[in-house]
Amino acid sequence: MTAPLAPGVALHPVEVDLLCAFAEVQPPFPIEVPAAATSDLERGLLYRAAAEELAERGLADDSGPLDVAEEFVYLLRACTGVLDIVLNGPSGTLGIAVLAVRDEALVLTQDQSDPNGLIRMWAATVDEALGRVTRMIPRAETPLTAPFSLPMRPLEEAFAVMLARMPDPDSPGTPTPMTQTEIDDLLHAHGIDDRVTRRMVSHLQPVLGNGQAGVATRDDTEDQWHRTGQELRWLDTPRGRYRLATTPAEETPWLSVNPLSTDELVAHLRSLAHTTRG
Repeated sequence: MTAPLAPGVALHPVEVDLLCAFAEVQPPFPIEVPAAATSDLERGLLYRAAAEELAERGLADDSGPLDVAEEFVYLLRACTGVLDIVLNGPSGTLGIAVLAVRDEALVLTQDQSDPNGLIRMWAATVDEALGRVTRMIPRAETPLTAPFSLPMRPLEEAFAVMLARMPDPDSPGTPTPMTQTEIDDLLHAHGIDDRVTRRMVSHLQPVLGNGQAGVATRDDTEDQWHRTGQELRWLDTPRGRYRLATTPAEETPWLSVNPLSTDELVAHLRSLAHTTRG
């Protein structure tokens, strides 16, 4: 039986905002740190209270951050790349960021369902960090099906028509559901034939969850992070986990759908993490 994950050190968004200001680097995606105040005076008061709270917990003193807070500031300044992961499931959304320099790493998580928006941190080696992240990803079977592709443009056009049936966000009302016949006719009208429709319905529905992983980088001249390279995206269904990848073509891009095993997912994450180690 797998042992439960240790809870990590929880920091309030204002505390993380203070540490990011100290490091002079923005928090990495997908960690969300809302604006702490509407004025410099209010921000100063909030930062002072956050500094006192950090000191009471042994995470700061008069010289600056300590323990995991010090590690966060150091890696935020020193690392040039961050592995970011977003997991969506029945219980909500979990954001994960892994900061690393050589073999030193820090795992950050933020559960979007937490009303306080707490950010949890664990200091670890890169291998330990990847092991922890892997255990956060729900287990899923590898589908016993051949890879297939779907045309992106007609899918996007059909989806736009479906969205048009939704009420305006500023107006009261309920969605106007489409019948199965209307959906079939819509897909056919946008070039999606019966074979593709059957594969979509039989393989990709219902969706139990999904995830994405990528790398963001920055250099010493800026405090913002920018997406680098291609993202890894996947979809979880009762049949198992599928990798989704857009394959550009000369005229119409296609969505490639491939079975994704746990070993392949971990290998992809390790490859992404390798590019961030510096």
